Amino acid sequence: MIPSSTPGRAVVLCADDFALSESVSLAIAELACGGRLGAVSAMTAGAGWPRAWSLLPEIPDRVSVGLHVNLVEGRALSDAKPFPSAANLAALELCGRLRRDELAAEIDAQWTAFEDHAGRGPDFVDAHQHVHLLTTVREALLEVVAKRGGRVPVRSLWPAVGPRDSFAKRMAFRLLGSKALARRLDMLGLAANRAFGGLQAFDAPQAVQRDWAALLGVLPDNALVACHPARTAEPGDPIGPFRLAEYRWLGSQDFTAASRAAGIDWVAGPRARPASPTGTSAHLA
Repeated sequence: MIPSSTPGRAVVLCADDFALSESVSLAIAELACGGRLGAVSAMTAGAGWPRAWSLLPEIPDRVSVGLHVNLVEGRALSDAKPFPSAANLAALELCGRLRRDELAAEIDAQWTAFEDHAGRGPDFVDAHQHVHLLTTVREALLEVVAKRGGRVPVRSLWPAVGPRDSFAKRMAFRLLGSKALARRLDMLGLAANRAFGGLQAFDAPQAVQRDWAALLGVLPDNALVACHPARTAEPGDPIGPFRLAEYRWLGSQDFTAASRAAGIDWVAGPRARPASPTGTSAHLA
């Protein structure tokens, strides 16, 4: 991990979408082995390059590996039906047409696949495109965590922090239920992080360094930042150019220097922990 030059803020850097593609998976494994990552979030459903799981033994033990629940890209493991887009999933939620039992069955199937691939359960759980903000998805996910994972942490998305031009995304998170999710996680003692960063502009790869510099300046202690690196900008990937630009940035000495200057200590990611008698909601004030 990259230490700061002065006592600073402890932050987890988590690479999402492991197993999505060869380019994404190799970039994540390289950054993890190079000490740049504290966590990796891995897909089972929607995995475009299943061979990624063979790379797990190369990832250092200090890097936590979690389940990246996918309900919006590819096909379900439980019934092979195509997933709706994130926008359509949100529309189904608004119309009251999401079924918690079906969602829980799919999340459970993805959890089983994780155990089959990794030989153990996930260190934490989050969701592709953050759809666990939706109430029905959230409750289905928490049902499976209680059934399968016990005290496995879940990614919180409140408060969301980022560059000034991420205001619209931060407001969208709040409207979709980020604060309610954080309260539920606190109540259950499952919160994985006390703030969330990772709202960079995917359509502006040329601004990666600028936006990251702004993000480093506003990250609070015990935050988690999601990143999306890839070695190449693959055809058909809507954020391919951003992935490539972020990969280059995270592997650069400029990133190291900016982290140190901002007083950021990049630390290991969340892991399952013993139950606590009560949660805390101090960060929700």
